[in-house]
Amino acid sequence: MLASRPWREADRIYSILTRELGLIRATAIGVRKEASKLRGALEPFSLATVSLVRGREYWRATSAQFIRNIPPSPAIARPFYLLEKMIQGEAPHPELFDEIELAVLSPTFDDETSEIHLVSKILFHLGYLKESDLDLNKKELVKVINKGLEASHL
Repeated sequence: MLASRPWREADRIYSILTRELGLIRATAIGVRKEASKLRGALEPFSLATVSLVRGREYWRATSAQFIRNIPPSPAIARPFYLLEKMIQGEAPHPELFDEIELAVLSPTFDDETSEIHLVSKILFHLGYLKESDLDLNKKELVKVINKGLEASHL
């Protein structure tokens, strides 16, 4: 789960990065109620298995199983926010999903350098950086990341 926002009285809309579908928006009906079975499994900054049904406007989460929490930090929040803004429409990005999963589950992911490398991988998989850019030193990598973000019009 990348993020969530309240919707209607007791529902939420989630931004979910999936391996098979890419970035999707899914609703969870009644998830903000105390008795909701989905309440604990659908949380931002978490890894979960979610069963989805296609709705008219959004996917709908019908069941979910919490797997693991991703410790929230600015080094994670900013790349997740970037993903939400950069990925438009549903398109699978399995290599990008694998890179993100590997990075955020790493016990050493919690600093600026980790964040820079994750953002560079995101931009590479979305076509804003070349593979050779990934081998640059930190200072040069930040420069090409900024150029990539500028090219994306964010």
